[in-house]
Amino acid sequence: MNRFSRWFLPLSLLALFLTGLCVRRVVLRAQVDAAGFALPFTLESALNFRRVEEVFAGGRLPGTDAGIQYPEGVVVRENDTVGAEYVYAALARLFPSSVPLAERLRWIEASWFCLGIPLMALWLWWWRRSKAGAAVAAAFYAVALSSVMRSTGQELSHENFALPLLIGHLAFDALARARGRGAGGAGAAAASAVLLAAALATWDLVQFYVFLWAVLFAVRAVRGSADAWETSRGTAQCVVLAAAGALNPYLSAHGFLASPAMRIAYGGLLAAALRRGVEGGRWGPAWGRPFRLAVVGLVPLALGGLAPGPYGEAYGHFAGLLAAKLRFLNRKPADPSLLTFDQRIMWVPALHSANWALTQMLFPAMLWLSLVAIPLLVRRSSDHSDPGLHHLLLLYVASLASFVLFVRFHVFLAVFAAALLGLWAAGSRGWGRAAVMLLLLGGLGVEAARTLREPERWGRGAYYRELVELTDWMERYVRPEPVLANFGVSASIAAYARCPVILHPKFESKAVRERVRSYGEALFRGTEEDFWGWAVGRGAQYYVYALGEFATVAPELQMRYFVDTLTPSTNSAAWRFEFAPESAGHFRFLWGNRKYRVYKVRTPDDGAVAARFARDARGELEKGRLGRAEDRAAAALLLAPANAEAQDVARHAASLREQGFRTSAHERE
Repeated sequence: MNRFSRWFLPLSLLALFLTGLCVRRVVLRAQVDAAGFALPFTLESALNFRRVEEVFAGGRLPGTDAGIQYPEGVVVRENDTVGAEYVYAALARLFPSSVPLAERLRWIEASWFCLGIPLMALWLWWWRRSKAGAAVAAAFYAVALSSVMRSTGQELSHENFALPLLIGHLAFDALARARGRGAGGAGAAAASAVLLAAALATWDLVQFYVFLWAVLFAVRAVRGSADAWETSRGTAQCVVLAAAGALNPYLSAHGFLASPAMRIAYGGLLAAALRRGVEGGRWGPAWGRPFRLAVVGLVPLALGGLAPGPYGEAYGHFAGLLAAKLRFLNRKPADPSLLTFDQRIMWVPALHSANWALTQMLFPAMLWLSLVAIPLLVRRSSDHSDPGLHHLLLLYVASLASFVLFVRFHVFLAVFAAALLGLWAAGSRGWGRAAVMLLLLGGLGVEAARTLREPERWGRGAYYRELVELTDWMERYVRPEPVLANFGVSASIAAYARCPVILHPKFESKAVRERVRSYGEALFRGTEEDFWGWAVGRGAQYYVYALGEFATVAPELQMRYFVDTLTPSTNSAAWRFEFAPESAGHFRFLWGNRKYRVYKVRTPDDGAVAARFARDARGELEKGRLGRAEDRAAAALLLAPANAEAQDVARHAASLREQGFRTSAHERE
């Protein structure tokens, strides 16, 4: 029996982990089977894949990536949250070489995310010492659609790396509370602080949690409801977060040390220090009153508001979007002139507003059960002294409100709703315990059924086949020339076609958003010549136009809405690309499918580019790489049909084909 008890917890945690991983692999496999081919990564996920590839191949990321936002490039560690790439690349090396890198990363992504499932169980176990509570919370998090949908590995996201670290922070904080002062408690508190800093450094939306944590810490410091051990843990947390803000290039460049969350935390530290001074007799009793402590605590927040600095520039567009959603009662106006450009372009998936149908789809049971659990938990907590309960309730309510405004926050709501249900199961007693457990098991079945009934539905709705056709063609005939394409497809072109891209697929920089705005205005408001001047001025050699910009369905999701031009002129560049591709004078139509069209931007150096392609073709031919030689020669002839060297390579290649010459199957690797 003792041996069984000793192995019960680790085996249970392993079973929960494997359950979550199997559910995610079933969903992913259904999506791949429905598509009929291996799905590429898209949007920011493609950019993340490109970053992992760079680390996997070269051991580290470049200081400046000239292939993104060409020609100036971006400083990688100041522009992206870096960290997951090194872990994923190291784990990918453990796989057999026969497994494609993308498939390795999909296993790693889902497995890493699923570490949050046993950590969820440990959080409830260390907090309430309840096997039922730990099992319920972890089981909901393992199978609920709100947890599964974005974590199958179909896409690589920073949030899937950071969320297990965040849950680990919560688990070790519960362990530190349980053990109190001493070596065990101090070690748990240190682990909790480090995990939170790591989560923040790898996904900056963790600042949402940091803000709520700072608010609760400051409030309890002002009210005097935090004991010495809680204050010590909070102080250590502030120190570690401040160190991360100073040492991490991304957080430093974005001004995290002066963020509202940190300013509130600084205020909490001031209030706690003043209260300790009053209790030690260094200050008069009047300074210990909550009103005076609150005034002192608000000083850092007020001072920081006078000079927002880089933090305001980096994240001010989120505040603007929130203001617009509150102004228009969470409904996107049909008239784009009522919004700013930042508000228009940010009010899209996954920052669009929740509605009843979407809420019911994502949370068929877990949300409603958690709403039932809250009043019961509050009533059962007679002395209201558990800081963990206060913390969880604040996190849950704030996540629910944020989800209504921004659907992407469902990832936080899933974490805190699952924890609430585990807490409900842990606190049930007597005859009511059986009823609660039956209700929770029924809800768990509803969540699992929603996830597994039609798993192929839970992927990203992208033009996968057309995207693969596009990037394959561009990798053969365009690489390595700079390409102008909208931000939705730029990352895929950079990752798979291996071409530098003009537009960055992320919006966190004011300069990036300004470039996207000017691109959209030139495309829909300017003539073809205006747009050509914009493209040439930024070094574009090719342009990829995505069809569908004039669709009558959901115009609020199209670029013409973003630039406040719902009815572009027939003289606009976009109208010509959409309806008369062969008529463009400054752009030569080269290739297209049902979603994308590729144009050559006519420039004076077309001949020089063609000559370079022809030389590359000659070199490939001399190395016996027939397929590559043909591709380079064809690319040269697209630009300059009269190029003699390219014609010669093409003739030699055709002759070798007729003679039965075969190249290595790996010549394009």
